[in-house]
Parts: sequence; C-alpha cells; structure tokens
Amino acid sequence: MSTSTNWRELEQRISKVIKTGVRPVAVAFLDAAPEGVKKFEGTQPSGCSFWRIAAEGRTFYTIPENHFNCAVGAYTHNLALSPEREKETEKTLKMMFDLGYVKPEEVLQIPRLAKAPKAIVYSLLAEAPVDPDVVLFAPRPAAAMLLQEAAGRAGVGWVRRRWGGRHAWRCPLRCSSARLRAWGALGIACTLG
Repeated sequence: MSTSTNWRELEQRISKVIKTGVRPVAVAFLDAAPEGVKKFEGTQPSGCSFWRIAAEGRTFYTIPENHFNCAVGAYTHNLALSPEREKETEKTLKMMFDLGYVKPEEVLQIPRLAKAPKAIVYSLLAEAPVDPDVVLFAPRPAAAMLLQEAAGRAGVGWVRRRWGGRHAWRCPLRCSSARLRAWGALGIACTLG
C-alpha cells in the first residue's frame, strides 16, 4: 500500500498547534479490501466504535457486515441490510424521534455515502496506509476554533452542520470536497480530496 502524502509529518505539524488529547483518525472508503492491512475480526455495537479502536493505535479494515449492528451506521454507509435488520433501523429511528434526538425531517439531512464501500480502512492519521477520505479530530473547543480558522484560510471552507443528539449523527460521509464537514460531541471531521 502506498500513499501520496506524508501523513505522519502532517499529523506532527497539526499536533504542534492543535492539542486534542486524542490523535487524529484517518478513514478511507474503498472499492476493494486493501493489501497489507489486517481485516477486523470480531463485532462492535456501532460503526463509531471503530473510530475509538483506531484512536487507540490499531490499523485495520472492516467490511460491510462489520457495520450491521448499527442501524444508523449502516444507513450512513449506504449498506443494504436484511429485511430483519431494516426493521431495526425503523425501530431505532422511531425511538430517536420519540426521544426528540432527531426530527423526522432531519433524516434526509444525515450524510450518506453515494455508494457502499467494499472496505473501510481505519488508522491513526500518521499511520494511514492509504490516502484517507476523512480525518476525524476530537479537539477541545479552542482547538476546534483553530481547525475551523485554518480550514477557512486554506480555502477549503467550513460546513456548519450540527445535528441534534450524539456523535453518530455527525458521521461526515460525503467525500466530495476538502472541507471540515461536521463537529460535535465526538469531534471534528475533515474530508479530503
């Protein structure tokens, strides 16, 4: 696997200015399993759990089936679920509506990949084995402001999107331009490319 950018150097440069407490996580959505990257084994309760595992220093890739435990994650990744799992998505959304976590009209605003990936690579930014589509930051408020200002000065813009509820709704999966996409409870996501 090769990458066109020195992600280690970039992470070091960012870390000199932005103090986050958690290292940035790189995420890449691929059409095939990557060579030289270990496949994730086991299960997790949500797709967001993979971010935490990568932040702990593991580099791995998942396949669509690894994301079937999370109805919302399957939705954002545009993964087809079995009819039984589709019912879980409906139940999950109904519960979220009832709790006021999200409004029905907000569902269409939840970012969703245009097509389902065959593999998703997770790693620390410095150790990215492939060019990431998204880099996740978990900054403190002052660092979030610096990231926002840096994006503006770099001309890549800032998309002010904040969905109600917790981090699962901040999954920034539209990988069409380089910009900061979303921020909230878990952190900031910067899409690349």
